[in-house]
Amino acid sequence: MSKKQHKNNHEEKENENSKENEILKENEELKAKLDEALRAYAKCENDKKILQKEADAYADYAYEKFAKDLLPVLDSLELAIAHSGDIEDKAEAFDKLLEGVELTLKKMTDVFKNHGIEAVEHEEFNPEFHQAIQHVQSDEHNEGEIVDIYQKGYKLKNKLIRPSMVTINKK
Repeated sequence: MSKKQHKNNHEEKENENSKENEILKENEELKAKLDEALRAYAKCENDKKILQKEADAYADYAYEKFAKDLLPVLDSLELAIAHSGDIEDKAEAFDKLLEGVELTLKKMTDVFKNHGIEAVEHEEFNPEFHQAIQHVQSDEHNEGEIVDIYQKGYKLKNKLIRPSMVTINKK
């Protein structure tokens, strides 16, 4: 083998070694980046689980607060039932029971209001808040006006949770 061929072979081997070293170096860099990406993904997944846990805890706390606020309403109803049998005069018992139900309804309305639950207004028919379940003809009401309310609707912080069921005038 001539010196020139030997020199070319040597240069080729050096070039191959150099390329191989570059590939190995790039491979290590890619492995490091992949590892970094996998760690970031795992951290995101853990953060997502933690946030979901916290959201569930906040929801549970909200339910607990609402439930605690409803307990006095439940107590009032139980007392009304327990004491209604103690009164011998049925007219007096009815009056006392009606008074107790009215007070309990006020308590319930107050609890709802404190939690952002309010009744839908019934000034005029609005298909976003009212469901017309019947049409009647009435000379006393304008076209499309609410004539009767069968069931109140409710909003939770301005979001409709149940529409009012109403009768409207249709001429």
